Amino acid sequence: MKLAIVGPQLIDGVGASPIPSGAVLIGEDGRIAEVGPARDVPIPDGVPTIQAAGMTLLPGLIDGHVHLTWDKTFYATSSSPQEYERRLQMRNPEMQLVRAGHFAQMALAAGVTTLRECGADDFTMLALRDAINAGHFVGPRILVSGRPITRTGGHIYSGWGVDSSDDVKKAVQSLAAKGVDFIKLVVSGGTTTPGTDVTGSQYTLEEIRLAVEEAHRRHLPVVAHAISTNSIRLAAEAGVDTLEHCSWIGSDPKTTVTDKEAVEFMVRNRVYVDHAIMPWPFLFPDEPGAPPPGEVEWWLNMLKVRWPFLHYMRERGVTVFLGTDAIFGPWPGTDLWPGFQELARAVEVMIRWAKFSPMEALQMATREAARAIRLDQEIGTIQPGRRADLILLAGDPLAEPRALRQVEMVWRDGRLVARRGQIVLPGALGATGS
Repeated sequence: MKLAIVGPQLIDGVGASPIPSGAVLIGEDGRIAEVGPARDVPIPDGVPTIQAAGMTLLPGLIDGHVHLTWDKTFYATSSSPQEYERRLQMRNPEMQLVRAGHFAQMALAAGVTTLRECGADDFTMLALRDAINAGHFVGPRILVSGRPITRTGGHIYSGWGVDSSDDVKKAVQSLAAKGVDFIKLVVSGGTTTPGTDVTGSQYTLEEIRLAVEEAHRRHLPVVAHAISTNSIRLAAEAGVDTLEHCSWIGSDPKTTVTDKEAVEFMVRNRVYVDHAIMPWPFLFPDEPGAPPPGEVEWWLNMLKVRWPFLHYMRERGVTVFLGTDAIFGPWPGTDLWPGFQELARAVEVMIRWAKFSPMEALQMATREAARAIRLDQEIGTIQPGRRADLILLAGDPLAEPRALRQVEMVWRDGRLVARRGQIVLPGALGATGS
């Protein structure tokens, strides 16, 4: 055995309740060797041991939707086409790659051991993914889409317009040849790209189906950005693998129109839903924060419709998981959130605003997310044979959700990679964590 962690409250992602005092044995292969109540897990002599009574151990967090190459100035400059165009002109792939590596490590130090990079201006994220996988850079496990498929001038357009069925087919083929982990298809417009249609769909049902067929032929899942009710229904009917945001914007952009028939398509086609929202500061009124944006009333009213409907969707059999749509750094004009707390805060939002239980919300960022990204046989739960992606918290997130922000230690594949917000390099003193 490589390491034993003894005595913490154990949230394994399998049981409905935590184990009050658990134990986990990690093997030399970086996988869980044994797990259970501490009284039932004998610790072999000589195994380095962490005594963690009074703390909480749970699976590493999974963020289903981030953009590592962008920062929060994206929101500050998205209000006009001119500012958006200026942002595109200022692209610097080399600098984006360096910043993305920094942001990835911020996420890892906060307990996010796996994330899904849902679209960049170029293909630099493949290089970051490969460097991490090769052991050249300490970071979370990253699944990468590369450049998203979108129409000319469409949402997050960056100079690569995909405007016809032939274009869609060729785009999927090109992305697959680049070695992406999934296809990001932008089905609707977006609120952060001026001039795009947030009430309709950028692609027809036939074009979406073609993308799904071409991607699945190459064993690649399709992740669909869809914020309008129309686009959600089309993407669900076409059988995409995950729906991002699922905002239910009606024909009037200030309305929220849910669609139960679209939910039936989700159930029939096993479509997962990523409730990917940025946890804005105004969702935490008891904390000092930036002033809310002018559209906050409309946006908050929309969320107040979406949250109860998430319960309905789950009751019908739809798996809901969490992403943050995270773009990094402090909020413009503030020094808020110097670290990466977006996913911990997203879990809090699901508890405090959406009225899910703490265990349900945690599972959306662990077990359910692992299912959605097709890695549930590897991560998302603490079970024998699973990868030892683990986080140790100072407190109890079931009693106080903000305990999820107090990450003491992070292991990825059984190796300590972060301690109290600091990255631990391979070979560093105390790198086992014992």
